[in-house]
Amino acid sequence: MTEQKKKLLQAKIAAALYSENGRVPTRQEIEQWTKFARVLYTAVLGLHFERQSQKRNKQLPIF
Repeated sequence: MTEQKKKLLQAKIAAALYSENGRVPTRQEIEQWTKFARVLYTAVLGLHFERQSQKRNKQLPIF
């Protein structure tokens, strides 16, 4: 992730926290939610791409 994209994500998170809480979020809160967003994004997309590659290789599990 480029530095510009990181700053944009932090700005979006700060704006969302401000509108939700009604106060300016601290730097620590922004960092915490940024990390959470990246982990969640990676987890969701990681599963999506793993399933897509399994479909291509015809390795889907049978339950």
